[in-house]
Amino acid sequence: IVTLHLAAGSIAILWLWQLVFRRLNSRDAPNNRFNWDLLRWAGRNPAHWALVGAAVWAFAQVASTLLSPLPVISFFGGDEARSGYNLYDSISLLVLFLSVALRFRTRRSLELLAYTLIASGTIAAAFGIAQHFGWDPIGNNAGRTRVIASFGNTLNFGAYMVMTIPATLAMVYGNQKNRGVLLAIIVGALGLQLAGLWFSGGRGPFVGAAASIGTFFIIAAAIGSWRSVAKSAAVLAFSAVVAAVIIALPSPQGDVGLERVRSIGSSFSGTSGASTDIRGGLAGRFNIWGSTLNLATRWYVPIEEPVANSVLRPVFGFGPDMFIYSFPFAGKPQTNLAILDHAHNFELQVLMENGFVGLLGFVAFTGLLAIAVFAIVRRFRSTGRGIDHTGILILALLPALIGKLVELQTGVPRVSDLAMTFALFGAAIALYEIVNRQLASDSEESSDVRATGSSSLALTASNQTALAATLLAAVLATAVLLTIFVGWDMRRLSASASLARGHDHPELETRAQVWADAQAQAPERESFTHALSEQYVLVAKEQRALGNEEEAMRLILTGRELLLAYEKRDPFEWDAQIGLSKITATLVEWGNLEYAQELADRSRRIVELYPSYPSLVGTAATAMTSLGLHELAIEYADMVIAVEESTQPWSKAWYARGRALFELGREDEAIATLITATEKQPGAEGALLSHQVLAQIYSLRGETEFAEMHRELGGAEITFEE
Repeated sequence: IVTLHLAAGSIAILWLWQLVFRRLNSRDAPNNRFNWDLLRWAGRNPAHWALVGAAVWAFAQVASTLLSPLPVISFFGGDEARSGYNLYDSISLLVLFLSVALRFRTRRSLELLAYTLIASGTIAAAFGIAQHFGWDPIGNNAGRTRVIASFGNTLNFGAYMVMTIPATLAMVYGNQKNRGVLLAIIVGALGLQLAGLWFSGGRGPFVGAAASIGTFFIIAAAIGSWRSVAKSAAVLAFSAVVAAVIIALPSPQGDVGLERVRSIGSSFSGTSGASTDIRGGLAGRFNIWGSTLNLATRWYVPIEEPVANSVLRPVFGFGPDMFIYSFPFAGKPQTNLAILDHAHNFELQVLMENGFVGLLGFVAFTGLLAIAVFAIVRRFRSTGRGIDHTGILILALLPALIGKLVELQTGVPRVSDLAMTFALFGAAIALYEIVNRQLASDSEESSDVRATGSSSLALTASNQTALAATLLAAVLATAVLLTIFVGWDMRRLSASASLARGHDHPELETRAQVWADAQAQAPERESFTHALSEQYVLVAKEQRALGNEEEAMRLILTGRELLLAYEKRDPFEWDAQIGLSKITATLVEWGNLEYAQELADRSRRIVELYPSYPSLVGTAATAMTSLGLHELAIEYADMVIAVEESTQPWSKAWYARGRALFELGREDEAIATLITATEKQPGAEGALLSHQVLAQIYSLRGETEFAEMHRELGGAEITFEE
């Protein structure tokens, strides 16, 4: 991510200053006015209109950031683990796209892009294979059922292979002298990539790879001959044999790829029973997409906002990186505590975060790119050139783009695969212009028909005005980008480097200080702040068990302060809210009743923010009844009980309801409810607590035998985790 920001910022700064110097050099030219007409420039060129679509999408992202409930989070992102959607990342990716689209106008530059894709994909595939066989000295990810290589997620790794496989296959048409050596290298690289894709186990990438390979052969047949198609098919077959040999080698992980391929068909079926849990496969995607489309009709946000903002929500969306905070309002009840941060469909994600304007821009952008791809192949085929140097580029880059567009329909792309995706977007535009230029030089006329005459979208300005505007933009961009990069990227990278150097120091005190220093340097980093806060709370409980109450209070309050500071920047973040609620409950449990009102407020807030997670709502119900808010406890418990058929039994909710009824004097109802709690999940904490309350009730009633039985049952060990 830091490399992306550095590269994009450098390109943007150098580009702007280049424009300044061009304006300076044109001062003495006879006609130095700035003249630009959108309609004349775009004409009937789908590649140019694709750039217009990208501009509309970029505008929507900026507008949605300004309207975001948390503009700072929308600009910088809430968690680096979900990269690629905050405005900083998006602008960087768009700069990367524009640099390829507007500056890679020679075959040589696009060849370098193809070689970069092939080399990086082969290295990543080799690393993923090593992980599969238990070797990973860098990221400690050896032994995973589905490998992630260096991508952070198995889907991103598989998605990268979708792009690199056809690019590698296209190299079989090169005219190098050492033909046998070249083919051996291609077969080896392609075999590694196919094996890496197999070990990733991503069904979406499997389908995307099939689309990219299928597109490759369709284009090869269109611009080449059946003999050329047979050549690439033979190389693919030999590479598949190499991959099969690698896959067949003994491994403790087994053949996960075969299982995932077989499950593609079954993934079309719905989830079993009435469960609303989000699961893997296409059925799980349908669950997510249905809730997301429901959200697109209501546009819930976790704050009270002005009417104007509410009206503009459908137009510009929730804001970059904001989908994660709105989905719980529309999501179906979930058994597990796993928050959803992506719609698992790129177009739906754009709709949610950038609104209908953003979706319109993105669909126009990618749709016109698809038209440009078709036009490239059609026009190149008409020349009858066969698969020459330009034809190789067409086969290397365009099928990779098409396959990736297919994969985006179910994938969760991050910067790790989005960077190359945006480079391929730019490559399609650059390749369109190269082919057009070749055809124009052959026929001595342009095949691109443009509008004639001036239009209402024409812009004109004197050279002095254009120079002043460009100079101002260059100065401001340089100052802003350098400030952001140093203050954000370098600071956070420095914190990571400090932690990496000392996290495994043999002295405990030194390790603790290293963590504290790194967290103080980058307190907005969830992985730093939450991990350190959890350790403070853990050690605080250990100290209290040893009788060191003063030290225990100091430690737990220190952990609390870390999360309170984090909460100021991101008041909706899942782990921070749950962590603060747990800390507050612990403080009340330790007798610090001054935190009782805060516990009540935090419990209400968790129910408001995460209504589709019954385990959290049930915990809130328990907290409410412990604070004497029995009516509210019953309300929350009923919310959980109402969704048991689609989730699971929740003994803690039944316990909270039963205890609240007992405290309200409704003993008979309480007994029935508490007995139900013991039957729903025997051995769970809620069941044991219910036995304890039943023992109390029967003791008050003088029914000693029942009281003793429930007292004994309530004192057992917890054997079931809700």
